[in-house]
Amino acid sequence: MPESLTIVCAAKLFGNLLERYLEPLNRLDLVRKIFVVRHEPIGTRFEKVEQVSFGNSGTARSMWRMFRNVDDVIRREQVDWVLGFNPVPWGSLAGASALRRGVPLSLSFIGMDFKQIQRPQAFALRGLVRHASLVTVTGERMRRGLVERGVRPERIRTLPHAVDTQRFAPGTEEPSYDVISVGQLISRKRMDVLIDAVAELGRRGRVVRTAIVGAGPLQAELEQRIRDRGVADRVTLLGFRHDVEALLRQARLFALVSDWEGVPFAMIEAMCTGLVPIVTDVGTIADWIGDGKNGHIVPVGDAGALSASIERLLDDRAHFEQLRSAVLAMRDSLSLEHGVEFWREALARDAV
Repeated sequence: MPESLTIVCAAKLFGNLLERYLEPLNRLDLVRKIFVVRHEPIGTRFEKVEQVSFGNSGTARSMWRMFRNVDDVIRREQVDWVLGFNPVPWGSLAGASALRRGVPLSLSFIGMDFKQIQRPQAFALRGLVRHASLVTVTGERMRRGLVERGVRPERIRTLPHAVDTQRFAPGTEEPSYDVISVGQLISRKRMDVLIDAVAELGRRGRVVRTAIVGAGPLQAELEQRIRDRGVADRVTLLGFRHDVEALLRQARLFALVSDWEGVPFAMIEAMCTGLVPIVTDVGTIADWIGDGKNGHIVPVGDAGALSASIERLLDDRAHFEQLRSAVLAMRDSLSLEHGVEFWREALARDAV
């Protein structure tokens, strides 16, 4: 195996999310260069990243450009691995080029990709996945689903969601918020459920100071909901922020009540900051959160259950501290250093 690896990474993730997946690779001493092939550049600070951008255009043209650009990089450079974050569709196109050129391929299932591979028309993608040297998932549900679709178990690994635990560290000051949620203001994030839970607590005479961090197309609708529910004095929409770590340190609880997720970095960052999570059992979140062990799990769309969990965690100090201790005990396994070691071992394996 080469002492210094050249990697091609293909993804259509949001730039700030892709950076989180790239950071352990950038820190890995085995890696010399990472070519990121994408429709537009990301504002990365990583010294090992070289960006290859092909611009936005129609879907068919973008797909062709992705394949062609990955193929060109493989042909020009001595590429050792191709990594496809989001197999649908960009990772698959990069994967087709990798297999064509005889380069080991890693495909990472992060969120909605796992739903898409289950569709009948995804037979070509399933075939590609079965030929990948490495397939990463966010937890056991995805692993089982891929094994059922013919992927060899020894090729599947759970990808750690590694974060900078120095940046995301517990605070020492009294929190300003009882609850915080971080995510896009889109339908599947269900910020409406959190607003309704705060309103329900208010009807019982309980003021719960709540912050929602993120931007998106539902902002005006959520602002109206906050007014309609009479909670404008206790729910604050903070918009997109670059200082998320500072905001997390100002809260006690982290709420994630989505209809669907893989494992969101926002939850991992909140846990590293010492917040107790209240989450829905979607995607592979239950692989990371045990109900009553290191957080609470509530049903999707159930504002009543959410409000009850918030109230218990705020009122039962011993229960809160027990869960918080369990959360803090996970910090080492969620660190960038752990992510670096994952990729060191994964990329050093012979292609199987």
